[in-house]
Amino acid sequence: MTANIRSLVAALVVSAVAVTIIAASATTIVDHRTTRVHAERELDQRILLVAEHVRAVIQTDVMLLGRVADHFAGRPLPAFLEADADRKALRAMLKEAGGVDSIWVYDEYGDAVLSTTEERHGRFNVADREYFQATRAGERLFVSPLIWGRVTGGFFIVVARRLEDSSGAFRGVAMVGVPADRFPDFYRRIAGDEKASLAVRKLNGDVVVRTPLPIAEPPKGWPKDSYVRERLTEEAGVYERTSVIDGIGRLYAFRRLDPEGLVVIAGRPLDALFAPWWSRTLLVWGLGGGGVALSLALSVLVLRAARREADALRDALRAVRESEERFDMAVAATADGIWDWDLRTNRVRRTARMKALYGLADHEMGDDSQEFWDLLHPDDGPVLRAAVQAHLERRSEQVEAECRVRHKDGSWRWLFVRGRAQFGADGEPLRMVGMMTDVTERRERELLVQAAHRAAEAEKERARHAANHDPLTGLPNRAYLTERLTALTGAAVPDGARQAVMLLDLDDFKAVNDTLGHPAGDELLRIVADRLRSCLRDGDFVARLGGDEFAVVVPAACGTACGTLALAERIVATVGQGAVIAGRPVRVGCSAGVSVWAAAALEPEEAIRQADVALYEAKRTGKNRVVLQGCGDASHPACGSGAA
Repeated sequence: MTANIRSLVAALVVSAVAVTIIAASATTIVDHRTTRVHAERELDQRILLVAEHVRAVIQTDVMLLGRVADHFAGRPLPAFLEADADRKALRAMLKEAGGVDSIWVYDEYGDAVLSTTEERHGRFNVADREYFQATRAGERLFVSPLIWGRVTGGFFIVVARRLEDSSGAFRGVAMVGVPADRFPDFYRRIAGDEKASLAVRKLNGDVVVRTPLPIAEPPKGWPKDSYVRERLTEEAGVYERTSVIDGIGRLYAFRRLDPEGLVVIAGRPLDALFAPWWSRTLLVWGLGGGGVALSLALSVLVLRAARREADALRDALRAVRESEERFDMAVAATADGIWDWDLRTNRVRRTARMKALYGLADHEMGDDSQEFWDLLHPDDGPVLRAAVQAHLERRSEQVEAECRVRHKDGSWRWLFVRGRAQFGADGEPLRMVGMMTDVTERRERELLVQAAHRAAEAEKERARHAANHDPLTGLPNRAYLTERLTALTGAAVPDGARQAVMLLDLDDFKAVNDTLGHPAGDELLRIVADRLRSCLRDGDFVARLGGDEFAVVVPAACGTACGTLALAERIVATVGQGAVIAGRPVRVGCSAGVSVWAAAALEPEEAIRQADVALYEAKRTGKNRVVLQGCGDASHPACGSGAA
């Protein structure tokens, strides 16, 4: 191998090494940044879900305590040994609430009055507990730090409410115990990681919930190296820190809950978050090192391996995107807006998600119930108010209605509203809790389907009308006449009833067409059609058979005595009146042949044939007259073969 070739090979090898190092480094850096961004985004989305869960649990506990307070409203607390009935009522509330360990009630001295736990615990005093002291001092609602239960023998948190008499004086405390692992269990389920860390702290730093749980009650206040304490001016954030509890490095996200006065902090180990990145990085550098070690002749294999690595990276990124999509679906499943309406104060507690249904930020809607009614569509207000009133009067199980509300962008959005009221011991409604769901897209699809259905029905009706009516005069045509006669034949009628059909033919109509033209003839036919309509009685039916021929069906005829012949003569006289067409006077006569028969005795074709025979006779014997064809009953005054 010549020096030039060796130099060329060396240069190619050096170039390959440099390109490999640069490419591997760039891929590693970009992949690391991408992984970090996705991890922060996913953690931020999950902390939002956990925060909403914490808020929902506390709101549920607050509502439960409200029911307990309402239970004892207006009467003294029971004695310790006389609380069986009240304990049964509290256990029923506890069963309905779900997720709460126990309910406790203490008197104004801190002595236990009753609880939903087993009675073997006996009486004890909690006057030294922070939640008792805080509520006695005037706080209406208190969420405790993490507590080691002297009676229960485990960690839990307390949500306590002050009990007052009608004058506002302190009567005691009602509290619920929430298991300390309730929030961590929820987070671990959505995180899918046993080493996922969750802490809920009060704004003063006291621990409400923490994983892992401490051996004893944790100290008060923030840790000395707390990062979150310095960031509480922000609503949310993401940071990286090594845990002082278990020494694991984690990526944390925090979110402040107002007005609950809590901070939710969730973390996932960096090792778990970046494990796929380390695997990809080792693979990239392994392939790169193999490429450097190989000779230039194996460079093609290196390129193929790099291509495979690029495919693997794309698959990994696709997996991340699919994971994000699944998570988005889980978040979307909780997109309903929740509201809690205090009927005594007419104030409404609304979640941020409910306000988002209106396109409003959390601060853009207060707690006044009138704000909802002001944004309601005027047509939907009475319906929804009626549904609410029916439920409050216990005429319905719950409120269910769909209504339109004004969105911030000016559009109307359809919301499905569902709510259920809570009633006091006296039957008066205390509060109503419910949810709202945006159903705008479904309603718009339904409106489109309904419009298409109406258009199709209208088109069918137009087609049916066109098939059964004469386009010139608008009168029914021959096919429609036959249909009506057939219906008469099959209809049930009283014995002895008669029916009649008249065939009408204009006299000297051809002369109008020949002298004034066909447009004038058409105009004359329309005039004749209007005159025929004016002569008919209720139930009579007129049709145009074609040309200048018309037919009239009389469903209830009984000859001369009932005016059938008079009707025919009136038609002949009316049609024969003069008219002015295109500025020229026009007059045509009309001949009529009438067939009267016993109801259901003749087929339609035979009835028309007999009327046609009578019409022919009228034309033959001088026109502009009526000939009545008999019905086969010689004794009937209308039955005869002569002209009428």
